[in-house]
Amino acid sequence: MNPAPADMNYPPIQNGMDYLRSVITHLDRAEPGPRDLKYAVLHLQAATEVLLKALLVSLEWTQVFTRPEEANELAYRQGDFNSCKIEDAIKRLRERGVSIAPEDKGHITALAKQRNRLQHFGLTATAPAIEARAAQVLDFLIAFVNDHLRPGLTGTEAQHLEQQMYHVRQALPRIRGYSSIIMDRIKPELAGREWYTLRCPDCLTWSLLAEGGEVRCLFCETDWDAEAFPPDYAAGVLGHSWSNDGMESELAAHCPECGSAALIGEAYLAAAPEEAMQYCFGCSTEFEGLEHCMRCGQLYQPGEDHVAICNDCLGGMG
Repeated sequence: MNPAPADMNYPPIQNGMDYLRSVITHLDRAEPGPRDLKYAVLHLQAATEVLLKALLVSLEWTQVFTRPEEANELAYRQGDFNSCKIEDAIKRLRERGVSIAPEDKGHITALAKQRNRLQHFGLTATAPAIEARAAQVLDFLIAFVNDHLRPGLTGTEAQHLEQQMYHVRQALPRIRGYSSIIMDRIKPELAGREWYTLRCPDCLTWSLLAEGGEVRCLFCETDWDAEAFPPDYAAGVLGHSWSNDGMESELAAHCPECGSAALIGEAYLAAAPEEAMQYCFGCSTEFEGLEHCMRCGQLYQPGEDHVAICNDCLGGMG
């Protein structure tokens, strides 16, 4: 007996993220073809509109109607109404405190015009031009999801969004044109901070800042807790398996400088990308030559006398 066909169920945010995943699929190729570019434009515009309106609905559902004063709850629940244009959605979000920069609005509006021409009249444009526009809107949309949609989600909705965003972040550096645009944007923020910059385990770009106890990738805009980050770094950057018994040896329970359980035994910084260092994500301190105390087992910096016991243990023996 054949199983019953699955019902189609795409709530707004899930629907928008599905469009976004489709964009990534079409652009994540060495040479996106005309059909890839076509659906990247169509689905990126759809993702942008759906996700912008999803936030607008969460703030005030009547505002998604073309005429909010004529909003009807039954019509809204049945989807039987004319929704506002994307320009109006942006305006209404701004009125409710959501920051959308003028240049981002310009990119979104230009993309919407491209989509309308493609949908109704056909579109002739160069691949680099389409990719550049898509990259600009992707840049906005990833930040929009992280800053405005994700904080309001809980439970299965939050879990689904995280799963989708993980796949998006994995593909971003491979999308031609996207990486250079984002790297140009974040380059000034990374300048002079090479001793705090590492490769990100999610997107694998040299864009992760570990400074002052904060661990954040400027490229894919992922944040980590400093003490929870070392295993992710060991798995995503160093290639250690969670089942690899040796992985635990790369991590230290506590940093000898700040005491946090955020020190990893092997890390590579942008300032010395070929040199393995012991690095604490809690206090942003790099170490060389730390050893385990033979008495308490904690890492410590041995002195010239090479005593195999840390100072705390030595002091306790006096």
